[in-house]
Amino acid sequence: MAKASQRARAEPVSALQPRRRWDGSWPLHPFLFAAASVMAMMARNLDYTTFIDVLPALAGTFLFTLAIYLATALMRRRFDRLTAVITSIWVVGCLFYAGLFERANGLVDGGFSMVRSLPFALAALVLATLLAVLLRRAALGVHSVLTGIAVVLLANPAWQAATYEWRNGAARDVYDADRAMAEIAQYLPPRGAKGPAARPPDIFHFVFDRYANEDVLQRHYDLDNTAIGRFLEGQGFYVARASNSNYQKTGHSLATTFYMDYLGLLEGDARISDRNWHPIYAMLDEHRVARVLKSSGYELVQFGSWWVGTYNNPYADANRPHGFSEFEMLYLRRTALKPLFHILPRTPLTMRLDWDNAQCQRVGPQVEEIKALAEHEGPLYVFGHFLVPHGPYNFAPDGRCLSQAESARRGERQGYIEQISYANLIIKEIVNTLLSKGRPPPIILIQADEGPFPERDGRVPWQEAQAEELRVKTGILNAYYFPNRDYDLLRDDITPVNSYRLIFNAYFGANFPLLPDRVIAFPNDGKLYEFHDVTENIRETATVAGRPAEPPHP
Repeated sequence: MAKASQRARAEPVSALQPRRRWDGSWPLHPFLFAAASVMAMMARNLDYTTFIDVLPALAGTFLFTLAIYLATALMRRRFDRLTAVITSIWVVGCLFYAGLFERANGLVDGGFSMVRSLPFALAALVLATLLAVLLRRAALGVHSVLTGIAVVLLANPAWQAATYEWRNGAARDVYDADRAMAEIAQYLPPRGAKGPAARPPDIFHFVFDRYANEDVLQRHYDLDNTAIGRFLEGQGFYVARASNSNYQKTGHSLATTFYMDYLGLLEGDARISDRNWHPIYAMLDEHRVARVLKSSGYELVQFGSWWVGTYNNPYADANRPHGFSEFEMLYLRRTALKPLFHILPRTPLTMRLDWDNAQCQRVGPQVEEIKALAEHEGPLYVFGHFLVPHGPYNFAPDGRCLSQAESARRGERQGYIEQISYANLIIKEIVNTLLSKGRPPPIILIQADEGPFPERDGRVPWQEAQAEELRVKTGILNAYYFPNRDYDLLRDDITPVNSYRLIFNAYFGANFPLLPDRVIAFPNDGKLYEFHDVTENIRETATVAGRPAEPPHP
């Protein structure tokens, strides 16, 4: 009996008692690593991104990390430090995939998809996991070290984001939506007053990004695109063939259209740094047009692109971007999802991380939804921003999605031309649906926000660019359909800044004065708010027919 008692005392406690399923530690570092992967991407894009933009990615990485942690705990039947260490190995390997394995991908000539590096990456993660298990007695120290590393990795981008917000947060206040509405109150009818139409018509506004006007397409792309103008005129549209965008880039152009005025309020304000896009985004979020229409009883539906400026709108009753946002796509393309999706069968889900294929899954469904809205009970306002004929040049003329190899063989120039054809197909389908007999005709705007980029020396500021370069970059498609066909106030060179002034005057009882149609250039993306009027430079050499006197660039 005494010997038995001595043997019992000699046995380690762990052999007599079951190991605890939780050792009292907290798995902080896997979740900190996950958050750090998102914040690192945000820190590289602070002039374009806000905390709200990254919330979906943060939520997704949290759920991913939780799933890895629970799966590891289920296999090991332990919620301990080693489980947390193994979780961090896989979280870091998957979420920091591009940064960790880009060099290995280059050594095996893995290419854009990084598929060839995937076996090496998986082998490295498996070996790291086995090493962690073999050295389980060191889990306590490793757990603490990983927590410290994770804190540092998260703190650095978080500090960058916080200091950026401290220095630049006031830039968003430059545009005050309430003040903007108060400034135009004198032109709007009294609240509750009825305009010329007791029930205002639906409004459909479509922007085809970088769709050039007929003249530019003929001279620079050898493309006779007059058929789409004749089609629109045959349907009762007014086509402004000498129209220009008010600025040379999407954000400024759309902000001006929806603000119904030029962007002078953003120029020279000390609160705005030269590269900060957030004031533009603020103007697109709470723009005057949306607020006027909401107050008039309209339901707003927005079909945005991946671009943050139109991806969604807080005033919209429904946002239908059909896919990842720009930040989400850029972030996920640096994770293990990219090579993983490339080895899985091609499905709508697995192709969404490819810039080109994601477009194919966005534009087509958006067009079909818009056509279905023709049956909607109004009043309805629909805004659609299509990145067609804007790159990536992955659409065939009939809308078929090309592979990357097919698109590369075709080339960018031919890709642009064929995506003009696809844009024309979209325009015809939508217009024929919206103007089909038996439905009240809506107001329809079909515009571009800018033209294509001409071949030029990018070191030359845009305000110093040659007149022909400016004509290419700002010459746009611009067509209007008014149910009453009253186009007396429209001109061949009218610009989008006056579009909604005309609509609100004609259909809402407003009395907006029309603004001079000007073209404003800013030097480059490093000086977003230094504005120069280049209107005369564009028009001074033009003939009556709208063709430049100097020979076009080859």
